[in-house]
Amino acid sequence: MSRSEYFTQQRLAQLEQSLSERDIQVLASLKRCRYLTTLQIARLHFDASVNSRAAVRASNRHLTRLRELGLIRALSRRIGGVRAGSGSFVWTLTAGGFRLLQPTDQPRKQFREPTLHFLAHTLVISEAYLQLTEICAQHNMTLAGVQFEPGCWRRYTDKGGKPLILKPDLYAVTRGGGYEDHWFIEIDCDTETVARVVDKCERYLQYLHSGAEQAQTGVFPLVVWIVPDEKRKVSVERHIRAQISRGAEIFIVILPDELEALVTGSYIQRVREDSG
Repeated sequence: MSRSEYFTQQRLAQLEQSLSERDIQVLASLKRCRYLTTLQIARLHFDASVNSRAAVRASNRHLTRLRELGLIRALSRRIGGVRAGSGSFVWTLTAGGFRLLQPTDQPRKQFREPTLHFLAHTLVISEAYLQLTEICAQHNMTLAGVQFEPGCWRRYTDKGGKPLILKPDLYAVTRGGGYEDHWFIEIDCDTETVARVVDKCERYLQYLHSGAEQAQTGVFPLVVWIVPDEKRKVSVERHIRAQISRGAEIFIVILPDELEALVTGSYIQRVREDSG
């Protein structure tokens, strides 16, 4: 942690008093998601659906101020490059930003830029979360719960008593139309073999059979694989059907733009009609 990021508790308290409610919300979103682009922050907190350019400008003003206060930093890498504009900056909390939200005497590790692979995967997870918030807002639904890593990880034991950990990318609960749906979300960027995907599915089945999730919530979430394109979708679906004989119904593979139909119920209805 650099000297410029160090704040006394008194200084943090003073900073907190000077921040607006929206500033705190932006900081909280960065803590939850770890990394967000300017455009993603604009969508979350500045109503980018109304006027994206105005929302990005307003977002930039707030982010610049938070950076000047030493609470956030922009990564050197930009998503889409310089030509993508100011909305392509990627932001994360500094040690001071973390301490303001969650006071602690424990020093944070020295900051290091994330790898491109890790950053890309994390931003797609954040995008899925943004989509869920927007879908719920547009359809009079509620995002009743959301857990990011490592909060969404699940500890359980296998039949032999060996302790294991299942590591979803995201867990969410949505409510609408009198229904409550639970989702484990996996982000597939087509950087792993399909065999690794099937192996992860087998671990979900192992967790299903442990009964640990059902004991906590009474239900087992649908496991949603979000893949980047149709070719990958066909491949993942084919391998799941071929290699998982029992329990494959808990898995569904979708494209990013199919998440809205899935959450609102029309996607599964369409699949049932097509299979019937």
